[in-house]
Amino acid sequence: MTTSQNQVKPGRRRGRVLVILMLIVMALVTVIIVGGASAWRAYDRAHVIAATCVVTAAEGEIGSSTSGKGIGSSADQVAITTKDCGPLVLRRGVTADNRDQIAATLEAQGRTTFDVGAASFRFREALVSVREPVVVFGFRKHL
Repeated sequence: MTTSQNQVKPGRRRGRVLVILMLIVMALVTVIIVGGASAWRAYDRAHVIAATCVVTAAEGEIGSSTSGKGIGSSADQVAITTKDCGPLVLRRGVTADNRDQIAATLEAQGRTTFDVGAASFRFREALVSVREPVVVFGFRKHL
């Protein structure tokens, strides 16, 4: 066997490198998608900001969520429409018994200060375009 028979042709070498690079890129994209959502939620929980918004409508409803593994659940929530902050969703502390009362309180308050995650609030337009709600951690009447 000669040395020329052991060498890989240049075209095949480029093809193998291209396949390996594509596999690496696909693995990175998968890690970013799966781990990114968890990291995003963790960042939001650690970086809560106060956003003052004018509430134009609020409605108690049953919402659904899915995990990174595709498993979903339903929960009571209040869907909030605001004039200057876009759509928001309150889930924490909301039950079937109090969701309509919370919605009525928010509508009556008008100008309200919401506690929201910094990343979700900053990129709220992008989240709305992919039908991902900006989750509210709490609220209080704006003074």
